[in-house]
Amino acid sequence: MIANLTEFLHNPVAQTIVGAALVLIFMTALVFAALLGRQRRSLEQLQGISSSLSHLQESFVRTNLNLESVANKLQNLESQYAEFSENYELSKVELARLAEAMGGESQLTKAIDLARGGASSEEITLATGLGEEEASAIVKFHGSPKR
Repeated sequence: MIANLTEFLHNPVAQTIVGAALVLIFMTALVFAALLGRQRRSLEQLQGISSSLSHLQESFVRTNLNLESVANKLQNLESQYAEFSENYELSKVELARLAEAMGGESQLTKAIDLARGGASSEEITLATGLGEEEASAIVKFHGSPKR
């Protein structure tokens, strides 16, 4: 067997085949090494992209939380605004009512002063805008006694 192997290796055709096989194996090893290098670089790039996406996701989550907080604050402001608007409208109504009441009181005070000064119910009606019956009652109770 060894003799056959020695004869085989001394055969020029066999040497060419063995040499070509060794060259092919060496080239395959080089290609394999190059592919492994590219795969390593691609893996590093993929890890970088994965890290960037992870950072982006964290940023997205933080942004969503901030937006939810802003939405809650805006909702609180809207409810406060509605409450303030309601209070404002109620205050306007109350102020108008008070102004009307004060205006009515000042007309009554003016009518009483006119009656004390001797004015007739017609004069009081013209001066204050009170009704005839109110003016007559004021003259009756606050007017100067007839002489």
